[in-house]
Amino acid sequence: MPDETTAISLMDRNMASYRSYSCEAMATIFSFHLSTESSDLLDSAVMEAEELLANLESQLSLYIENSDTTRINRAHQGEEITVSQTMVDCLLAAFDASQRLGGAFDPFLGQLAIDAKRQRPILPHLKDIEFVDCGSSDPVISLDPDSSRVKKLRMGPLLDLGGIGKGFALDCLKTLFQNWDIESGLLDSGGSTLLALERNEDIAEWALNIGYNSCVKSIVLVPGSAIASSGELFQGSHIIEPAEGGQSAWKRSYAMAGTGSLADAASTAGLVLGDREIESICEQEDDLSFAVFSEETGHGYGSFFNTEICGT
Repeated sequence: MPDETTAISLMDRNMASYRSYSCEAMATIFSFHLSTESSDLLDSAVMEAEELLANLESQLSLYIENSDTTRINRAHQGEEITVSQTMVDCLLAAFDASQRLGGAFDPFLGQLAIDAKRQRPILPHLKDIEFVDCGSSDPVISLDPDSSRVKKLRMGPLLDLGGIGKGFALDCLKTLFQNWDIESGLLDSGGSTLLALERNEDIAEWALNIGYNSCVKSIVLVPGSAIASSGELFQGSHIIEPAEGGQSAWKRSYAMAGTGSLADAASTAGLVLGDREIESICEQEDDLSFAVFSEETGHGYGSFFNTEICGT
């Protein structure tokens, strides 16, 4: 079952044909379980993967002074700035996820998350930004993907891609490894988001355990899909409801989707969604499934998690 440091655990299995690597990035440990006939190729691919993760963090992190995220947050109303292709792609993924999740995922709740985690004192590069007007639904920025230009439309809400960044990183890593002709394996960002590469002749599925406290379920992650978890385990109870700025209703949520980005965002959104809202999303988005846990019960929704997991 999930332990004290991970929300999704990989069950014991024959890993003889896989080599495992790990590296620290984005405030977690990324692990790669990869299979190929050439070990030299794997070593080179992993070195490039580590460079990719460092670049993603440098562009997307709210905590880095000269990142694209900070530059957007510090931009004045009406100002236009040029951002990296990495930021363009991540913003597009975040906007798509927000739309598909009915606005339950909002990448512009940085100030509320910072306050919930009491992190203002460690972010001096944001200290002179006035934190105001989080309740408005008006857009904060406009994005021109063709020119990689972002225009600041209003001040106040802070961009924070923490709710989607690790899943987006796994999507980027998947593309990188496919470019190296590595199509079999499992990518893991600290036990909070996992993405399975394409089918392998020997191992078609990855056996996982998910749950909360004594409520545990064994599942499989099929190739080409991702699963993510959000909850109190990761930096305390810091998930913020976009509509009201309230705290999470569930203790932990899981989401399965076709990309790491969508799974990551959906697991964040799942914590603040009610039963009917989750059911409605799953009816409209057939590639999304949810599992949510309270202290005593767990419930599944969608084509994968379509059953009560435990409790009454």
